[in-house]
Amino acid sequence: MNPLVSLVIPVYKTEKYLRDCVKSAVEQTYDNIEIILVDDGSPDGCPALCDELATENNDITVIHKTNGGLSSARNAGIEKAKGKYIVFLDSDDTLAEYAVSDMVGIIEKENSAAVFPNTYIKVYENGQESVKASHFTEEMFNADPKIFALEVLIGKGRARRSTAVLYDLELIKEKNICYLPGRISEDFFFNLDFFAVAEKISLYKKPSLNNLKRVGSISTSYFENFFDTVLEMDDEVSKFINYLDNEKYKAFIPGRRETLLYRNLLIFAINVMGDKNTSYLARQKKCVQMFKHKKFQDALKSGATTPFFEGKFQRLYMGISLKLIRAKLYSLTCLFAFIAAKINTV
Repeated sequence: MNPLVSLVIPVYKTEKYLRDCVKSAVEQTYDNIEIILVDDGSPDGCPALCDELATENNDITVIHKTNGGLSSARNAGIEKAKGKYIVFLDSDDTLAEYAVSDMVGIIEKENSAAVFPNTYIKVYENGQESVKASHFTEEMFNADPKIFALEVLIGKGRARRSTAVLYDLELIKEKNICYLPGRISEDFFFNLDFFAVAEKISLYKKPSLNNLKRVGSISTSYFENFFDTVLEMDDEVSKFINYLDNEKYKAFIPGRRETLLYRNLLIFAINVMGDKNTSYLARQKKCVQMFKHKKFQDALKSGATTPFFEGKFQRLYMGISLKLIRAKLYSLTCLFAFIAAKINTV
């Protein structure tokens, strides 16, 4: 008998996209799925639409809760879920119809704790364009979750996404892994905690997710205090590294944390310098303060290297910025970030 899979979909102000999202869940070729819609206090027609969809399909359960954010909604889904495995899906995205069936086959055959797809499809809101993109390359994958975390999640800043990934729900509940409320980049923290306790993970080579790129989504929003999250990521990575068996993993540790800190900061610098609601001088001042932060300066001295990026210009931006900051040419670094923002490089 096929094990039950719980598919958790947080819902907030996505009335336009929700029906297509749920349709992709209902039309999975896998035949033992419970679909949990978590209405996170959405102020539009989503609550009523969730209830309507539940009347149309007995596999759909609806949770109505006060607004608490994406992490809170996903946690409510975890608590309600009864499956052996769990998949998270954002309510403006869709799941490839074969995804759950394929990934369950892999996780059962390989006896792993999760199945991570390395590709997905970017779908643009005009409906006229879709592009296959990579979370990470096949060559980067390692079945040891600790090595994968050090090499890819931390070392290259990839594999952050937790949507359209098949996780062992029993392990998540046993180890009390959850999404921490109030966090930006909550997927990163969740995956880092998961990798810390998992013994083995598997690779899925087909795209499992159709990711809608739209204006106003969380992933395209500017967060004023994201630098706090950058520093918090660094703290959590330090804890993760200290948790590891140093003898077993020591070859994979040097420079990884420092490179991630550098990568996150330079990406945020692009967002800061691209913020049209603030004067250029105010943006520059904020970036310079970040560049001079002791943690970042220490990372530069301790082995930060140019982070991985598929795009040639992204790699160029990171490499040149690193040299400029080491030379203390902060204003020029800001100008470069401003240019990068203009051409939307990340």
